Amino acid sequence: MSREITEAHYLHERSGLEPVLRPPVKAPTALAWMPGREELLVTTRDGMLISVDPVLGTRTIAENLGEPAVLSIHDDRSKILVMTREGRWKVLTPRGEVLQEGKHEFLGGLEGFFADPYVLMFGDEEKGRALHLVQDGVVKHRVPLPPRVIAALDESRKGLLCRSTEQGLQVVQFGKEKLPKDEPTLHRLRPAGRFILGFTQTGIAVWTQEGGMPRSMRLPDLTAGDISRDGVWLALGTRNGAVALARIDRLDKRIHPDLVRAFNGPVTCVAFSSKGRWLATGAEGLRIWSWED
Repeated sequence: MSREITEAHYLHERSGLEPVLRPPVKAPTALAWMPGREELLVTTRDGMLISVDPVLGTRTIAENLGEPAVLSIHDDRSKILVMTREGRWKVLTPRGEVLQEGKHEFLGGLEGFFADPYVLMFGDEEKGRALHLVQDGVVKHRVPLPPRVIAALDESRKGLLCRSTEQGLQVVQFGKEKLPKDEPTLHRLRPAGRFILGFTQTGIAVWTQEGGMPRSMRLPDLTAGDISRDGVWLALGTRNGAVALARIDRLDKRIHPDLVRAFNGPVTCVAFSSKGRWLATGAEGLRIWSWED
């Protein structure tokens, strides 16, 4: 059973979550914290890119982007990637100036990030899954991928390809190895730092980038999740608007985390800050949380 939040500013319960801010941002679609800063970037369903500073407030960076599905920030904070569901992408500066832009033909399963000198974009096309390596606004390479494969970066910023199978998570270095031809599971994979998350209709699986078998937990109707940069905490959002926080080392198939009913609709995005102790969650609105051990 989940607990209802009636006030957005204070909560001291078993979950440890304390919602401390409710910025005036409607319908977030993607979240990303500025590397090394306590500044959150948010894209919204009506095509806005917004900066949220927990102390200084909000400011609009760009408008009329379409409906963004992917938001990623370069490690040096100089560039921001936005990919939309309508088939467009842009690389912008933190001031909203457009550096590069173009079209994509992905129908779903969108992901994207910076891996110098390229912008990597991947998703599902009519002919199957593919990875595009874009340089100076031009697709330099198109790489066909097996179904349900995602790309990730390891700690040395080298590209990895990952796929979940009954034998565990398969991980190979991009461009040097090929994935074995095993049948993938139905997990929806998402990179989260040095971890890989896998969502199903009944729960969550967590792998390290070394692959192998995951830690897992049963929790139905999951829609979003992230792992803290220290690898200690797992945050999850559900279809009915609940948010949960769990320790990675205590994941257990038989134990459910304490759910907090935070929103009236599905949680669309969840993101831990790269510095400090903030958690951002989005649904029909945006909330920023702190927590206790």
